[in-house]
Amino acid sequence: MSLHRENVSWQNEQGAWSIGFYSFTGHWEPNDDPSDYDQDWDVDYDHDTFWWLSTGHPDADAAYAAFVKEESNPGDSWILRWTPEHYDEIARLEAIAAAHPARLTAAAAAQEAEWAAIFAQWERRAA
Repeated sequence: MSLHRENVSWQNEQGAWSIGFYSFTGHWEPNDDPSDYDQDWDVDYDHDTFWWLSTGHPDADAAYAAFVKEESNPGDSWILRWTPEHYDEIARLEAIAAAHPARLTAAAAAQEAEWAAIFAQWERRAA
């Protein structure tokens, strides 16, 4: 199964690869009709935070494989190889990654639990 989620893989100056999936907020409410919601596309992304991150891979394929062994196939990944021209964007991504552990705390866990409860409610109503 696949589930579209915006993500980026990047190579740092030392040659290691990382992959980050941007945080997102869904356009759904618990009382909405589940048939009106497309979980692939009815979301807004925060391109300044990651909800999932993996670092220190030898290549972009290994970074991608780290995600798909735990989650659904997200579709395409934006791949950013190290070049001096990409320095600013890679520095921005490295800063987001450095802040990630602090952000992946109770707030992220609570949001994941909220989504799971909404989907469970929809599944019960659909049955």
